[in-house]
Amino acid sequence: MVGTKNNKRAQQTKKNIQKTVLSLLQQKKIDAITVTEVCQKAKVNRTTFYRYYDDIYMCVDKIESEFLNSVDLPQGISPVKAIRNLLTGFYENPQISNLVFVEGKTKLLDKMHNSMNHSLERPSVFNEYQDTFIMLGMQGILKRWVKNGMKETPDELTQIIIKITFADNLQDKRSLFLSEKNSEV
Repeated sequence: MVGTKNNKRAQQTKKNIQKTVLSLLQQKKIDAITVTEVCQKAKVNRTTFYRYYDDIYMCVDKIESEFLNSVDLPQGISPVKAIRNLLTGFYENPQISNLVFVEGKTKLLDKMHNSMNHSLERPSVFNEYQDTFIMLGMQGILKRWVKNGMKETPDELTQIIIKITFADNLQDKRSLFLSEKNSEV
């Protein structure tokens, strides 16, 4: 319907603007991208851009929200399935992964953490510090994975994260670490 903000043409225009912003994020940081530049590359005028977004940050925020909404994280999902689904979302949308590297300018990592915590029904096995440690570690692994070109499949990376989280390959070193630490005291 003409004049409706959610008509097909409007949706197409918004997607075009978002695609252009994602493309520019591959070349530069978000604070170096201008509305004028986006409009020129997307072949839209500034009025059109401002009809949908207040600024570049709002556009990126919308991209992030739409990405997280597209990832299947239903209430009560198992942690392993939540990780796999999130990784699959990134794997299928590699341009979105660039948002992970726009430190301090986007909230994608925080949104991912909140989204996963909201959907997971798990007993409180981890305390607040352990939860923070695990989430920051997963974010670091995710960044490295994306930076290295996503060579592992989401299933392979999920298994790597599980092994690291539960320190499968470090259990034999635990007693060595503790004995060295105790000898210093």
